[in-house]
Amino acid sequence: MVGIFVVFKVATTAMIVAASPGAAQTILTLFVAFHWPFIALGAVFAAAPLLFWLRLLRVRRKRARLQAAEWRVEETASSR
Repeated sequence: MVGIFVVFKVATTAMIVAASPGAAQTILTLFVAFHWPFIALGAVFAAAPLLFWLRLLRVRRKRARLQAAEWRVEETASSR
């Protein structure tokens, strides 16, 4: 549902800029001025999966290190 709003707003803004290219700067400034909270929330929601993925990589790296340490057998003089 939110995606429909985003596509509609961006498409409408693109059509307005295409119809009046001389006012593109003003139109884009107004678009950002009116929609900055939505842009910020979109960035936060887009960053959440990335942060989760980075945490997952960190946990997997730690898990592999712990497993290797658990099964690592030190060589002793008697085993040679």
